[in-house]
Amino acid sequence: MIDDRIVTLRVGDTSNGSTRDFSIHEAILAEYSPYFRAALDEKWRECSRVMELPFDDIDIVAAYAHWLYFKRVASKLISPPKLSMDDGEFLMLARLYCFGEKVQDEAFCDGVITAMTLKTYDVAEDGTRIFPGHCAVMALYNGTTKNSISRKFMVDMYCEFGMDLWIPEEAELNHPEFLADLVRAFLGGRKSIVPHMQTNFPRRRTWHKRQQSRDGVSTGV
Repeated sequence: MIDDRIVTLRVGDTSNGSTRDFSIHEAILAEYSPYFRAALDEKWRECSRVMELPFDDIDIVAAYAHWLYFKRVASKLISPPKLSMDDGEFLMLARLYCFGEKVQDEAFCDGVITAMTLKTYDVAEDGTRIFPGHCAVMALYNGTTKNSISRKFMVDMYCEFGMDLWIPEEAELNHPEFLADLVRAFLGGRKSIVPHMQTNFPRRRTWHKRQQSRDGVSTGV
């Protein structure tokens, strides 16, 4: 006999009425998410068919519900971004991945990563390929742990395709753990070790203050 029991996911802040209910088959939730499986066991003991998710976003849970039934990540924008670093869809995908990690749905997380890789083949209006910008990086790093494999995707994209313009000058727009991961990946990817006896003396003026002044580079902080 097919299990047709339905559970309601009530998403959003109930205190101000900004909520939306999603009716999903319990068997589907339990199959893919250990998080929901454990929560459902508790709910059925309480004879409740409603699970409240007050701290999650409606658009994220809607996309997750869509994936549960159709196995497609619903994150596509209506029109392509104007710039290659526009965060529209990548930001959405990053948020989806964080939700997937929260509910421990590995298949969903892998689907989101696949969508991210496909996204890098999209072309912006300026003719360049599209990659995740700092907003997507911040969202992903804020919502995942240091051992999350998704962080490697971000680091790999920046190491293999990135430019210095991808890193915002404002410190608050950069996630410190991402920068540390990026540096480690870059240094670890060196094919050879620089000899300790390298001739640095002839290059000394490269680091001189007066040379910097002659080159017209500001020394201000």
